[in-house]
Amino acid sequence: METTYSLYLNLLSQEKSDVLKELLHACVDEICGHPGPTYYKFMTRMDWSKEEYEDVYKLIITLLRNPACLYLIEEKMPAEYHDLPEAIQKNILTCLKIRQEQLTRALLMEHSKRKLQTLVDFDWRLKLVMGTSKMASLREPLLQLDLITEDREARRIIDVEMNKDELDTLITTMETIVQ
Repeated sequence: METTYSLYLNLLSQEKSDVLKELLHACVDEICGHPGPTYYKFMTRMDWSKEEYEDVYKLIITLLRNPACLYLIEEKMPAEYHDLPEAIQKNILTCLKIRQEQLTRALLMEHSKRKLQTLVDFDWRLKLVMGTSKMASLREPLLQLDLITEDREARRIIDVEMNKDELDTLITTMETIVQ
């Protein structure tokens, strides 16, 4: 407990406030799929051992991954949040307000990937079929669509080839889903 208290005091010092903000945003970056914080990036600016850094990192990541934090309401925040000093709570809340949309999107995608196969990207190519063995001059445009999906186990590519009528049907269906 004494070690945790000294960490909080170290975080609270005015000159360390910028480092705390940078650490919070780096943790959000990691949740959003970008490179996250490392001990070596912060070790010269904070007087922490590697274990102390890991404890603070785990606490921040746990807080930021908790969907209750996205409400931005003090009463709905998890218990770990309320155990922190008020100045640190304020910095966490400020970071959450700034990055709420990105964090929400990342947590929803994470949850979705655990439960279902989720579309993460797509690629498309337009081809013009000039003829076949049966018809010498067909000249039919075809869209080749690669749907890249992900779930808990793997990443898959679903290859779909459509003519103009099938593409129109797909677009109409997608528009009704979005509305």
